[in-house]
Amino acid sequence: MPSQPPLPPLIAPYVSSQPESSLTLITSILGATSNWLVLRFLHPALSTSINPNVSLGLDEQQNDAKKKVVLVSFLRGWEFWRAEAKRLGLDLARLADKKQFAFVDGLSELFSAPQIANAASPSPSNSAIPPRTSLPLRGPPGPVPGRGPAPAPATALPTSVNGNATRNQTDLGISKKLRFTGRGTAALDALEKDIVAVIDQLKGSNDSSEEVLLIIDQPDFLLAATGPRSGIGATEMSEWITGLQQAAHATVMTIAADSPLIHNAPAAGNQGATPVEGEHAAFAIGSAHRARSVMQLRTLETGAARDVSGVLRISRGGGLSAGVDTLDERELLYYIQRDGGVKVFGRGES
Repeated sequence: MPSQPPLPPLIAPYVSSQPESSLTLITSILGATSNWLVLRFLHPALSTSINPNVSLGLDEQQNDAKKKVVLVSFLRGWEFWRAEAKRLGLDLARLADKKQFAFVDGLSELFSAPQIANAASPSPSNSAIPPRTSLPLRGPPGPVPGRGPAPAPATALPTSVNGNATRNQTDLGISKKLRFTGRGTAALDALEKDIVAVIDQLKGSNDSSEEVLLIIDQPDFLLAATGPRSGIGATEMSEWITGLQQAAHATVMTIAADSPLIHNAPAAGNQGATPVEGEHAAFAIGSAHRARSVMQLRTLETGAARDVSGVLRISRGGGLSAGVDTLDERELLYYIQRDGGVKVFGRGES
């Protein structure tokens, strides 16, 4: 069990409740990753789903709302999130079975070629025999007297009727595996359709008290892997995120903000910047202007410390409604412990 509470009190007001149609942007760098903070958004929402009477420091009306989460990850797989959430007492596979949580895998098969089911194998008479370029592999030796029986051959995984492999243990909890096909906005529209279908399926009945929190982890990976050559730039990615926001109650998005990706952009005066750097910077800056809040993760300027993992800066985004919505800006320090717990404290505190 972690020595610190799963949800540190200092960040509870920022991660426990998000206004409707809001966007929360989390930026990270190589030495200060965002996965621990994403888990702190998952915990209060899903803990409330498990036990509506759980005390998270929220008012009674907010606790009565049914909360569900759809996590779309382009950089981390299902097993990573399942194992890390288990440290906080969340069984994501069980929550997925209860229709409280859905995981959309945007990593493992994103650029995999589609498999054709029930494809007829070519006949020997019609298939050309390729020329031999290496020595043939020898077969396994026969049984030797005096030795034990040869091990039984591995049993092939069962297949479904259409020839696709059945869902194995590692796939439990995965609602959808995204595949990028086509070019430009058409490809993004197909991905959006798949994700929205998962959100709608999680909503089930049209219950107004149900709130679906959409978490999009590192969509900038998709931008970097495709880019202008595939007809996808910062504008197309921003419109894609906006379309996904409309399907959920609130949205949390994580992107990288390393110095080469932001400060080497043409907007910063660097004419030698690559197209990836330019589009990434435009996407990150544009997202900050549309977000209600920006949570920046970075390392200490003085270098590594034994009792401090990094700095968390919470600031207002360009999408904050002036005079209507309020947000307290602050800068905190955090320390990630070996058991998965996180300690968050102010400067000068221990």
